[in-house]
Amino acid sequence: MTAPDNARSNGDAARTTQLNTGPSSRWLLVMLCLAIGCWLATGFFVVRGDESGVVRIFGRAERNEDGNVRLRSNGVYWHLPWPCSTIDRVRLGEVRTVPVGPAEAVTSEQTDLLRLMEPTGKSQFLTGDRNILQVQLNIQYRVSVEAVEDWLYSAGDVERRLQLLAEAALSDVVLQSGVDFVHTLGHSEICGAVFDRLATLSDTSRLGVTIEDVTIAGVAPPVRVKSHFVDVMNARADRETYINRASAYAEQQLADAGASSRQLLDQAESYRQKTTDLAQAEADSFNRLVDQLETTATTLALSYAEARQLATQRQRLDTLQELYPRVKMQVLLDETQPVDLTLHRNPSGN
Repeated sequence: MTAPDNARSNGDAARTTQLNTGPSSRWLLVMLCLAIGCWLATGFFVVRGDESGVVRIFGRAERNEDGNVRLRSNGVYWHLPWPCSTIDRVRLGEVRTVPVGPAEAVTSEQTDLLRLMEPTGKSQFLTGDRNILQVQLNIQYRVSVEAVEDWLYSAGDVERRLQLLAEAALSDVVLQSGVDFVHTLGHSEICGAVFDRLATLSDTSRLGVTIEDVTIAGVAPPVRVKSHFVDVMNARADRETYINRASAYAEQQLADAGASSRQLLDQAESYRQKTTDLAQAEADSFNRLVDQLETTATTLALSYAEARQLATQRQRLDTLQELYPRVKMQVLLDETQPVDLTLHRNPSGN
C-alpha cells in the first residue's frame, strides 16, 4: 500500500473515532452539569414560622458583627451545600416540660404488681426529720435566645442534665424541710426555692435554657409505709375538723355573749335614763310646788308653813275625791277616837 493510501486510511479511522466519541462526551458533560446543579440546589433551606435557623460553615456557626450567633428567621435561604454547611433549627418560643421522677412513684392507686415493681431509690428524697418521700417535679423551660449556642453545641443532653440539676436542687430543699412541710404544707415554697436554685445552676452549667416554671406533680410516701401516712393524714384531718368545730362553737358563744351583754347594757342604760328622767320630773314638780307655795303665801299674806298646810289639805281632799268612787264600802270615822283598820278576808270569798 502506498503512502497516500495509508494517509487516507488513517484519516478515515480518525473521523470514525470522533463520530463515535462525540455524543458520549456531551452526555457526560450534561450529566456532570446536572449533578453540580443538584448539589448546588441542596444549598437551599427553609426555616418555618415557629423556628429559627443557625448555619454552620465547616462546623463553625455564623456570627453577627457583635459576635453572637446569627439567627435566621422564617423564610427561604441559600448557603453552601452539604457538606460545606449544616443547618440547625431550634424552636425558641416552645415551652418544654421535663419530668423529674417517674410518674409511677407518685400515683395514688397502685396494684400489687406495680407495688412489686416500685423503683428503688428513684425520686426518693430524705427530709430534714429523716423521713423518705417520693416527689415528682415538672420543669418547664424554653431555649434561651442569648445562649442558643450553648443549647446547640455545649450542653450535650440538655434535658438529662437538667433533670440531674433539678434532683440536686430538690434534694437540698427537702433536706432542710420537715415531712409535713414537703408532703402537704409547703408545695409553693418548695417550688419557689427549687426554681431559684435551678435557674442559677442552669446558668452556671451553660445549658442554654431559661427556666419558666417548677411545679410539683405529686408527693407520696413509699408504698410500704403508705398506710401509716394515710392514718396520719386522716388523724390530722380529724384534728383540723375538731379544731374548726371548736373554733366555730367558741365564736358562736362569744357572739351570743356579746349580744347578751349589749342587750343588758341597753336595758341598764334605758332603765338609768328612765329613772333619771322620772327623778328629774319629780324634782321639777317639787320645785314648782315650792314656788307655788311661796307665791300663795305671798299672795294670801300667810306664812310658808300655813301655805304648806293649806296645800297639803287640798291635795288630801283631791286624793280622797279620786279614791272614794273606787271603794265599795265607806266608813265614817271620828277623828278624836283611835280606829283599828285591820281587814279580815272572808273565807267564803264574798
